[in-house]
Amino acid sequence: MKLYKAHFLHPYTNVPLIVYFNENSGLLAFEKDEEVIKVMTMFESKIKDKAAFMANLEKSSHLCQTSYPVTSLEDVYEFLEQMGVEKEDIKFKPVLLH
Repeated sequence: MKLYKAHFLHPYTNVPLIVYFNENSGLLAFEKDEEVIKVMTMFESKIKDKAAFMANLEKSSHLCQTSYPVTSLEDVYEFLEQMGVEKEDIKFKPVLLH
């Protein structure tokens, strides 16, 4: 199985996300980057609008509940660009599965 992973900050909600692309199944999936969110909430006094951040976290749950069909890594970049993520701002790395 060829699986790729990248971390990014959602351009509109500022929620840290992880995007996965499974080349074999042709599926793109998102999940919240819980490790980064944990660090961010540790410094909650520095978050300008905590209520808005928490609301955005909830909104991102909807994005993470669906897999999206794509045929290639190039299609993944196009999908992300439609979300406002620039290709130059994201770097996919292969995930080694045992």
